[in-house]
Amino acid sequence: MNAVGVIFDMDGVLVDSAAAHERAWQQLGNEVGTPFGRALFQQTFGQRNASIIPAWLGAVTAARFQELDLRKEELYRQGVRAGAIRVYARIPELLAELHACGVRVAIASSGPRANVALLVDTIGAHALVDASVAADDVSEGKPHPEAFLRAAGRLHLPPSQCAVVEDSIHGIEAAKRAGMLAVAVLTSTPRDRLVAAGADAIVDEVGALQASQLVQLIAAQRPAG
Repeated sequence: MNAVGVIFDMDGVLVDSAAAHERAWQQLGNEVGTPFGRALFQQTFGQRNASIIPAWLGAVTAARFQELDLRKEELYRQGVRAGAIRVYARIPELLAELHACGVRVAIASSGPRANVALLVDTIGAHALVDASVAADDVSEGKPHPEAFLRAAGRLHLPPSQCAVVEDSIHGIEAAKRAGMLAVAVLTSTPRDRLVAAGADAIVDEVGALQASQLVQLIAAQRPAG
């Protein structure tokens, strides 16, 4: 069997972190005197800060953007260290099963590298993740496929031999644009919207997946020859 890879988004897939992100944006909004509301959070969740901050405040200078960007992520990591996130059920076990099957594992997140490192540490999965891609590593955010294509490159695999596990419309669209199998989890987005975005398979949570199931799904969508 040819080697295959599974690329996981982080937030909403491996960890339930939406409340921690929302709280960080709210705290930042309080600090700058411009509220960050629930509707805006739901609209932009899963995007990079380079898209979120202009949607919130309009055009800002590069220096102001960097200040806001760094502060928001600092507030988020404070929340993570205080226990504000939940690791979804069976995540370490699934990652170990994938490795036992010879599957290469990557994480491709819209968050900065410091967040990814902290969350991998929180999960206890350093030995189970072969590669990672963070916002620092790409110039384009999802739904652009750059993050997933870069992750596949770091796994030394072609896109057709990779599956992406995502919870957002932008993430599913990015996976399809990358030419990868798109597996959606119902942790943040309604099923009909994920189907419309192009999801090839849908599960309630990533822990419901089996390693052998993912391998079979990738093999089924890979072009013959």
